[in-house]
Amino acid sequence: MKKAIVSIFVMFVTLSCDKKQVYSDFENDIESQRWNEKDVKTHDFEILEDAKNYNVFIEISHVRGTEMDEFPIVYEISKPDGTLEKAEVMMSLKKTECLGDICDVKFLVKEKVQLNKGKYTVRFSPKSKFGFVPNIIGLGLSVEIKE
Repeated sequence: MKKAIVSIFVMFVTLSCDKKQVYSDFENDIESQRWNEKDVKTHDFEILEDAKNYNVFIEISHVRGTEMDEFPIVYEISKPDGTLEKAEVMMSLKKTECLGDICDVKFLVKEKVQLNKGKYTVRFSPKSKFGFVPNIIGLGLSVEIKE
């Protein structure tokens, strides 16, 4: 028990010291392991420093052997100046890191993008001919400084 507590503490300290991490939030509450098209994920974060490049990632945990190893994700970014950027990316679950039957992918959505100081909102959801993507057990967004 002591080893587990110490391990968790060390992991927390290590993760909290990552100076490149600007924002990270991950949700493990996906109903019936199906990411529904109507289940739009929303993330709000603030950029405190101008003149830096950032990478934006969508993170997904899924069950190994999912029927859909590629699917489109539509996203929109509300910027501090009031503009709205909309786009679609093809998400691939082919190159994932797995531990047993659980696999994780950190998909680069925007690379070396210069973000102005201010508040941002990112919304994203999948597109699927079935109306959902099966075997999804967790979703998140992270923003990191790219040096």
